[in-house]
Amino acid sequence: MRSPEAASLLVEVDKTLAMPSATAEQELVKRADFLIEEEFKAMAAEERRLAVLEGLASLGYEVSEGMATAWVQKGQIVLRKAANPGYGVELSGGSKSDLLQVRAVGIGGLTEVRDTSRDRDMETIWCGEFDRLKALVAKAGGNVAIESARPVGQFPLKIVSDPGASHEIEVIGRSHRSLPS
Repeated sequence: MRSPEAASLLVEVDKTLAMPSATAEQELVKRADFLIEEEFKAMAAEERRLAVLEGLASLGYEVSEGMATAWVQKGQIVLRKAANPGYGVELSGGSKSDLLQVRAVGIGGLTEVRDTSRDRDMETIWCGEFDRLKALVAKAGGNVAIESARPVGQFPLKIVSDPGASHEIEVIGRSHRSLPS
């Protein structure tokens, strides 16, 4: 582990080994166990994010390098559907917890007139693609379960600005990763 917390703890371990103290040793073991647990959680969350992004890339969504990092830093990202540039999915959450929110979105300007029938069709398509995404993540050794879903068309699609307008899109390669469930 190369985090600042791990480096600091290592210094304290070295000091304690030089001058043993039962109380300090017990405290260091507790802190080390906690740090290891947190590191494993962070690694598992990163693997889940990568599996979801790779699955979406294989379904035709535009995924660029660095999106996993941007997702953690900003808390959400939007991926455009290459075959349907006016639509995509928004991913949020998942950086500090196991919970992830995924929703179909419309891409464009807020003043654009939307075809609500087409929006509903794209939301229906997304539901089928989500089932395929679950299967792709399961194939990689992970698990995706729906905790809450709302019916197609219950609310108008959220409209977001074009995620590709500010950067070039590259599709990431598929790799096989094992995911903690």
